[in-house]
Amino acid sequence: MKETISSNLIRYRKGLHISQQSLAEQTGVTRQTINNYEKGKTLPDSKTLSLLARSLGVTLDDILRPIDQLPKTNNFCFRTHCKFTQKPQFTSYVNNLLNIYTALEVAVGLPPYAPETTPCNVLEGNENRIQQIAKSFRLRLGIGDAPIPNLFEAVEELGLKVLRLPIEQKDFFGLSACSNSQGAFVLINTHNISIERQIFTLAHEIGHLIFHRDEYQNQLMISESREEEKAKEKVANYFASHLLVSQTAFDLAHQNMTDLLELKAHFRVSYTMILKRFDELGVIDYGKFIIKIRSDYKRRNKESLTNDIELEPKLAEKHFPVNQRYQTLIWKALKGEKISESKAAELLNITIEALRLARIQQEVYEIA
Repeated sequence: MKETISSNLIRYRKGLHISQQSLAEQTGVTRQTINNYEKGKTLPDSKTLSLLARSLGVTLDDILRPIDQLPKTNNFCFRTHCKFTQKPQFTSYVNNLLNIYTALEVAVGLPPYAPETTPCNVLEGNENRIQQIAKSFRLRLGIGDAPIPNLFEAVEELGLKVLRLPIEQKDFFGLSACSNSQGAFVLINTHNISIERQIFTLAHEIGHLIFHRDEYQNQLMISESREEEKAKEKVANYFASHLLVSQTAFDLAHQNMTDLLELKAHFRVSYTMILKRFDELGVIDYGKFIIKIRSDYKRRNKESLTNDIELEPKLAEKHFPVNQRYQTLIWKALKGEKISESKAAELLNITIEALRLARIQQEVYEIA
């Protein structure tokens, strides 16, 4: 046990790039005490173990579990290239999310879902094929050529596991995972990221799940040449663009709407996506046009138009509630007595009192 706790403390502390002194200050012990724990000379008591886990951003189980017994996340394989995923804390975090979500699906008897896959690693020469696959997926959603009101809800109705959570990491937008037996999963970062960008990330990851399933691995980092990765990103981006805005609808709309922001509002997407569609048609040069927009924005607003700023009119967060399917599964599992009230409250991040009040309100609503 000493060796397990020792190695895990070192691994998770170094994953955060903090010193023994910093960890000691956070947990209210001395640096020498932390040093003794990491050298396996002494064991922390249960209270200190809980404080250490909280300070390191992991669960108590993560501290106590031998590294060779880390959960397999139901054979899920991942696809992501973010450096953030090198942190053992993040690996543990994603593993726990997947295990919980999958267990909830099993508890309430819902079948897993993953989009059909077909390989495509290069955009050039495959544009029509990718457009047709995007069109087929829109039909699968029951949308046709119309603007998509809420892609999160639409794919969750298919059974895709989607979680939108705040993750304080620059340039991390999301990742996807897939299991032959447990379906697909997409994690989307909401921290200081517009709804438009979150929607595009979801569509982008669906593209990877369709076209690049063969490169999903049982780890959170994969090695690949920069050129190969850029080519696959272009495929996923092109698919996402045509999933969110069908070419038929775009051709019709831009004949009647010439204003960039009017088109953006109509299709409920980012202004940059509309610009890139115009660039595809040869109407504008994206590089030159984006410079002009940023110059105009800075002149009007006295600040730079950075990549994390969306032009008005923006989609309102209140119209896109997070994790509805996940929360519904928790309530169903609770009602079916598959999980306890304390576990449900923990997963919903509310108090047991608040949970019980919500249950009463639901029961009253059902009777009415």
